[in-house]
Amino acid sequence: MDNNAGKRSSCEEGPRAPSVSAVARFKKPLVEYLLSGLEEEDKWVRILAIDMLGNTGDSRVADYLTPLLVDRDPDLRTIAAQAIEMIRSQQATLSPKQPDRCSGCMIRLIAEEALTRARPRG
Repeated sequence: MDNNAGKRSSCEEGPRAPSVSAVARFKKPLVEYLLSGLEEEDKWVRILAIDMLGNTGDSRVADYLTPLLVDRDPDLRTIAAQAIEMIRSQQATLSPKQPDRCSGCMIRLIAEEALTRARPRG
């Protein structure tokens, strides 16, 4: 009689959830790599890097994306604003008691004005 008949193999159990520290260690080089994409000349590489940086949820990334809110290219401005908002919403989910320290910052006011002008009226 097979003693393992009632047991599931580790392959059948499915993937295990990674530990928080494992995800953090993985995310660090990924973020650094994506930040290097912000320096590329190809606009679409930059857009992809910005979008992916927003998906990381790493609050440090916002410091690198904020200058793009006033970039000459409207696509870069828009995607940067969306990425920063994604990061903020992920951070708010993690720590809802944190105040918004930049609600009146000049760069935010300029960015909001630029985004308002960039939105199609309809």
